[in-house]
Amino acid sequence: MRVPAVAGYFYPSGKKELERMLASFFDEAKKEVKERENIIGIVVPHAGYIYSGLTAAYAYASLSKNLRKTFVIIGPNHTGYGSEVSVYPSGKWKTPLGEVEVDSEFVKEILKNCKFAEEDEAAHIYEHSIEVQLPFLQFLYGNEFKIVTICLMNQSLEVAECLANALIKIGKDFLIVVSSDLNHYESYEVTQRKDMELINAIISLDLKNFYKTLKNSNISACGYGAIATLMSLTKKLNGKIELLRHSTSAEVSKDYSAVVGYSALIAFY
Repeated sequence: MRVPAVAGYFYPSGKKELERMLASFFDEAKKEVKERENIIGIVVPHAGYIYSGLTAAYAYASLSKNLRKTFVIIGPNHTGYGSEVSVYPSGKWKTPLGEVEVDSEFVKEILKNCKFAEEDEAAHIYEHSIEVQLPFLQFLYGNEFKIVTICLMNQSLEVAECLANALIKIGKDFLIVVSSDLNHYESYEVTQRKDMELINAIISLDLKNFYKTLKNSNISACGYGAIATLMSLTKKLNGKIELLRHSTSAEVSKDYSAVVGYSALIAFY
């Protein structure tokens, strides 16, 4: 059982308080976002809910009520623990909203088809980027879905392509949830400029240009390898990516000197 590491810190630890907060996000998001069919995946932030929860809800609100049985959740490794591409092997993940089962058969397929992927729990124990996505999915679907969680310390283009190719080979119905914040701790003006530059690169599906933009413009998006995986998968499936919402921490903190950027994007056919 993977127990919560950031409940009571990134999001409420009480079930009722958490449900109220999520309901408020979805009520607001659904005023502007409609459910979509033929979704490949979404890009969502992973900051504290008070900062980025509403933006995340814009992506989650676009998901169809028709349940996908398995959600592949990919996020960056902030802790430095574990292997370079860590796939949680089996068991359950727990949040204040209940327990969700790992799709262990799906995990085996990932491990078989991507040479970088390793069974590893250590990277996941304290990592928040994946955990904070689960309550959104549980709010929508209860606990009647399975997950595959992949934590990336190695976020190279080679890893992203390897994971995308592995996912292509898996015949099961799944949806990708990509966890990343965008530029970190620069001024509001700089963050707005850098974030939009990166978002345009994401939408272009040009992976080489995406990595070039990260480097040349010094953009500190933490989950870039996860984003690249979704970009690669979307390109292979002849899909496209669209921006649903962009926001920054300044909207809540009112501190415009050191800002983090957040985005909700959707990949679809």
